[in-house]
Amino acid sequence: MSQIFRYVSVERDQNLRACSVTVNEAFLGFHAIEDQRAAEIEHNIVACVESKGLDLSKCRGQGYDGAATMSGVYSGVQARIAKREKNALYVHCAAHNLNLVIQDAVADIAEVTSFFDVVHNLYTFFGESVRRWAFLSSFTSESSVTLKRLCPTRWSSRHDSLLALRFRFVDIMQALSKLILLSSNPKERDDAANLKKKMESFEFVLLVVLQTKIFSHVNIISKVLQSKDMELSSAVQLIQNAVTALSTYRDHFEEAKETAAALAEKWGISAEFTNKRIKKVSRHFELCMDQKLADPEERFKTTVFYRCLDIITNQLSDRFKGMNAVFHRFKIIQPAMLASESDETVISEATRLQELYNDNISADFPGQLLSFRSTLQEEVRSCSTVKDLAHLLLVENRALSSTVPYVCVALLLFLTLPVTVATAERSFSKLKLIKSYLRNTMSQQRLSGLALLSIANERARRLNIESIVDDFAEAKARRRNF
Repeated sequence: MSQIFRYVSVERDQNLRACSVTVNEAFLGFHAIEDQRAAEIEHNIVACVESKGLDLSKCRGQGYDGAATMSGVYSGVQARIAKREKNALYVHCAAHNLNLVIQDAVADIAEVTSFFDVVHNLYTFFGESVRRWAFLSSFTSESSVTLKRLCPTRWSSRHDSLLALRFRFVDIMQALSKLILLSSNPKERDDAANLKKKMESFEFVLLVVLQTKIFSHVNIISKVLQSKDMELSSAVQLIQNAVTALSTYRDHFEEAKETAAALAEKWGISAEFTNKRIKKVSRHFELCMDQKLADPEERFKTTVFYRCLDIITNQLSDRFKGMNAVFHRFKIIQPAMLASESDETVISEATRLQELYNDNISADFPGQLLSFRSTLQEEVRSCSTVKDLAHLLLVENRALSSTVPYVCVALLLFLTLPVTVATAERSFSKLKLIKSYLRNTMSQQRLSGLALLSIANERARRLNIESIVDDFAEAKARRRNF
């Protein structure tokens, strides 16, 4: 188990004046888990927190992946931690949620599943042979856009694979055609012919265009979400923008069709949909009144194009409801709302937030928030994120911060809430490098120490090595001289 602690610090210069507000995610080490039940994991988390001298009652957020053991509503780890501290809000990792959105969209549509099977087989066909890869490279020259392996878990990473197929479609088709003519291996010829046949349909080309469009939005969100200083409001806005963009693209089927037709024309593929036999399923009562779509284009548009976009937009809305609920708690300190709402609304929402966090925020908070807005009204309008507000108050107007302390607390509390567990995922990448076959028997303490030095290497380089050596020598000094 990897534990990451997220906190906000106010950096100071040599004169001890605040110069920046920084969101930090600190790796504290790996911990061996002998039992995967929620109670055991909860015990390990609490023990780790206490061993670091931290107080769990000050925890205001917790983030995990979507495993039932971690995210269970009644007996999951997050529910158990919430029983200990009611304000430790659970945020389902946005990156994992995004991955599940794409996975559901692919798994529910047979045509899209078959499409990605072809893309996977295409990479496997060329990638498993050095000779075939060199043969493909002779057509794609030195371009940086080449076929990429499909990651079985990180669906957002498939964007690079689709880009290669989108912009190197003709080169790939030429390589397959040449292999069919020149190869002396019967199996190789058959595999190439099979791939070429599946790719020479207009539906496949249109799916290349559609999936490239979808994954272009998903890839941007995925990369931004992995930032350490990502805040909840920015993540919510990114998801909303993606839903809007994909919903709008639903009305641009003809545009996608024209783009696919231009790509298909380069290889001489007719821009016509294949009229396939529709599998008949026995239906009874009111279900038997469903009418079959006879036109292949309408059938593709309805059952593939519209359905794929609808699944993704619905999943984006449904799977991020929990994140939106947490965001809704703090909506009054979002710059856009704080600058535009009436005094009555500000007082009402600020009071509601204060009641939720009465251990940290006093009843003076609504009045302080109004005072802060009236004093820096124009500056508040120019801010786009809560972090900008915190910088405005704690750095640019630090003299004012002492008069509105609970506004500072609310801003820092919001920035502390986790968005993803990407930092924890990155720590496992280091684990693979450190705990290799040759170092398989190292102790847990040594493993965590080496991982900490590797992950926090920038901070480790700033340590005074001489002082550490002196402390170590003094602690290990022998009582007798031998």
